[in-house]
Amino acid sequence: MPVDYIHSEPGTETESVSGHYVVQEERRLDYGGRELLVVFGYAVVDKSCCGGGAGCRFANVPGYVLKWKNKSTPEGTPVSEVEPVEDEAAQRGIEQLIDSTELYCQVNFL
Repeated sequence: MPVDYIHSEPGTETESVSGHYVVQEERRLDYGGRELLVVFGYAVVDKSCCGGGAGCRFANVPGYVLKWKNKSTPEGTPVSEVEPVEDEAAQRGIEQLIDSTELYCQVNFL
């Protein structure tokens, strides 16, 4: 089932109660003959009462691109239509693809 993905500009920092995360870049990768959107960034836990200073690099996978930046939010932020990756074998293959080029990267499927 297609879903809308709201893009973030590289360098965008989002605050949370316990820390923040930063989107570094978006990449469109070929996987199985389909275009896949992957968003790379890092998260830092630096405001938590239970400890701080921890962090991780992440690769969020919104899904296969169906329509690239085909509309915008009322604020003008680009929106793409994607198909989430639900197949577990495809998820494992995508994790291997990302792991082959990125060190220490947590892969999340949205």
